[in-house]
Amino acid sequence: MAASDKKAAKKPARKPKPAKKPAEKLVAAMAAKAADTGRDKPADRRHGPSLPVRGAGIVAGGLLLGVGAGFAIERALLGHERRRDDSEAEEPFGEIRGRPATIASHDGTRLYVEELGKGLCLVFSHGFSLTQDIWHYQRRDLPESFRCVFFDQRGHGRSGTPGADDYSLNALACDLKAVIDWTGADRVVVVAHSMAGMAALEFIDTFPEEMGARVAGLVLIDSTFADAIRGMAASVTSRAAATAKRAVLSTGFKFLAQDPHRAHQLRRRGSDLGYLGTRLFGFGSKPSPAQVAFVDRTLAGTDVEVWAKVFPSLLDFDHSEVLERIDIPTLVAVGDKDRLTPLAAARHMAEKIGGARLLILEDAGHMAMLEEHEVLNAEIATFARQVLRSTATRPRSRRLSIRRASKQ
Repeated sequence: MAASDKKAAKKPARKPKPAKKPAEKLVAAMAAKAADTGRDKPADRRHGPSLPVRGAGIVAGGLLLGVGAGFAIERALLGHERRRDDSEAEEPFGEIRGRPATIASHDGTRLYVEELGKGLCLVFSHGFSLTQDIWHYQRRDLPESFRCVFFDQRGHGRSGTPGADDYSLNALACDLKAVIDWTGADRVVVVAHSMAGMAALEFIDTFPEEMGARVAGLVLIDSTFADAIRGMAASVTSRAAATAKRAVLSTGFKFLAQDPHRAHQLRRRGSDLGYLGTRLFGFGSKPSPAQVAFVDRTLAGTDVEVWAKVFPSLLDFDHSEVLERIDIPTLVAVGDKDRLTPLAAARHMAEKIGGARLLILEDAGHMAMLEEHEVLNAEIATFARQVLRSTATRPRSRRLSIRRASKQ
């Protein structure tokens, strides 16, 4: 083609992009913020790449070089990981038991509840594929000063499965109400992790009359306000990487739904790979191997069919508007290395909830209540005392309060 022809040639007109949903716009902004707020410090090349980078390489290596070779390298790394000094190695994870009870939720689903301690009432609600035992350090330490109520989400732990397979956020919100009803307490503080935080926002949307009445305060730990997969994708700054990550996650859970028994077999065969995945996506840079193993065992204890039925509830929801209607004291806590519900999501929630406190736990991941339990327990205790003992009638400050904290 002649040069003059090239100049004359026109590029085909691009089709206009569809308008983004409110949550999608926010996630795009969150991805940009993540570059500043969630980025690790530059690695010292003399000591080699970090475990997350090495772990990702091992997973890729397992796919490219063959499962046998990949698992051999992976196990070598895990052997070194598990031999590290571990101050939590003797901790009796999952062995602290409370006074048991079983209650019926709105649709008849049986919920298993335990309570420990006496006094001001805290209700703890756990995240996806975990159980109430994940609140190990809170069960151990906080009952000295509070009445602590824990329950297993439907389909998790010792709770029953719903007859109609209803694992919607609305069902989880109704379960939370059933537990609050059961406590008989005039005022409670709800402490919710991950998926339970999403359900707590649904609770506020569904039962606004409870806000400020029985629910006096809210603690959201490593949680988000919109579509969990978009939140996970926002933890990477590259648009292409975010798209790929979302596609992989969606495809993985479609596989779970279509063939849960085979997925369960793969999970059992790849127990070391499961540990590595828990280590990479659940924790900060130097977690306790005993804590990682405890979380990994808990995740593996949830029926894979429940995974497939619960996960759709974490997609395509948007509680952005609920945030601005929250009119009770709220503490938002997040690990700055959380790859599942990143810091940018927590910061957005804290900015939109009037007068919220944002607690950033340095070098903690998605399991901040384990990794930074001493700091978090102290914050929860101080917050709960202030909220539940307060008789002040003056308006609360609407200003955002931010604090960074780490173990000394």
